[in-house]
Amino acid sequence: ADPVGALTEKEFAVFIQLAEGHSVNEVAEKFFLSPSTVGTHLYHIKQKLNLQNAAEMALLAVRSGLVEA
Repeated sequence: ADPVGALTEKEFAVFIQLAEGHSVNEVAEKFFLSPSTVGTHLYHIKQKLNLQNAAEMALLAVRSGLVEA
């Protein structure tokens, strides 16, 4: 799936941060959200992109040219 097209703007921003290796708590602080809200975004990201874990998320981001390895 194409992360840019499949995700909302906020989900995409969260996706990039998580793919770069930031924790849920770090992302929550950066975007002034609760960790629970970031967790909800993460759930939706994984559902929309058919991802199982953080490693798959990072791999997709690298393969899509969104983050550097």
